[in-house]
Amino acid sequence: MNIQQFKYVLAVVELKHFETAAEACFVAQSTLSTMINKFEDEIGIKIFNRKTKPVSITAEGAQIIKRLRIIQKEMDALDNVVQELKGEMTGELRIGIIPTTAPDLLPLFLSKFASDFPKIKMIVQELTTLEIRKALKNRMLDVGILAIPLEDDELVELNLYSEPFLFYDCSTEKIKSTIAIQELDYSKLWLLEEGHCLRTQVQNICELSDKSQEKHVNIEFKAGSLDSLLRFTKASKGVTILPYLASLALSKSDQKKLIPFKFPTPVRSIGLVTHKHFVKKQLLNQLQAIIQQVILPLIPKNHSTKQFNPLS
Repeated sequence: MNIQQFKYVLAVVELKHFETAAEACFVAQSTLSTMINKFEDEIGIKIFNRKTKPVSITAEGAQIIKRLRIIQKEMDALDNVVQELKGEMTGELRIGIIPTTAPDLLPLFLSKFASDFPKIKMIVQELTTLEIRKALKNRMLDVGILAIPLEDDELVELNLYSEPFLFYDCSTEKIKSTIAIQELDYSKLWLLEEGHCLRTQVQNICELSDKSQEKHVNIEFKAGSLDSLLRFTKASKGVTILPYLASLALSKSDQKKLIPFKFPTPVRSIGLVTHKHFVKKQLLNQLQAIIQQVILPLIPKNHSTKQFNPLS
């Protein structure tokens, strides 16, 4: 058996068709089929049921495929280590980023990173925190950009920046200069739908107030994005809580509705997260440096130590 046979098997698994898999591997279908048949003969197990359309996987084959995927990941890791040792920056970098950070952060650093590393192909997806964690663990993603800490033994966190939360008040024309968490009007507070870590962070902030359960309205709005949340908050003359970078894209009139929190100021920390066996360390460090270079000057410097992270 050899690595090429493994690749042919996994190509058929992914594409569920021998001819399509052969095209993807740039070989004749007869070559691919022959190599897979030889592999099955060597191990004495049929991996595919060729009588079904599309081709299906046998129960025994599923166990073999599971091990082949592990071998393939280790081979990819070996290639990455060799590249690192040679000082080469090539290949793919698969990044997952939470939706409440993506529109504000990505435009600030992606172009520079792509320009600095032209041989790196970046594949970027917006995913929830849960989806990113799962994808990092099964090695479908290389890097996650999300709120930390996660406190997961399988993952490694690298800090990027911490940004304060701001109160966005569309309920009144009389905007305060600062506001304490205990002063929030929860009857008019709108949040993102379940599954967004920002919702959890805001809920954790609100739990610090005895009034956090005082909400009696006959509307339930499930905002799937910050843009929808902001539009609905404005239309309903409500209030919400935003991370600092998200506030930079607001119009001047909307920015006048932003109120800083009194101390202790709630903040959220954004970091790079990888699997503990991720090997592209040099590339990861470069990514961290580029992001910090463009982001840190935008975040207000706060010399007070009275801050708290609602995820901590």
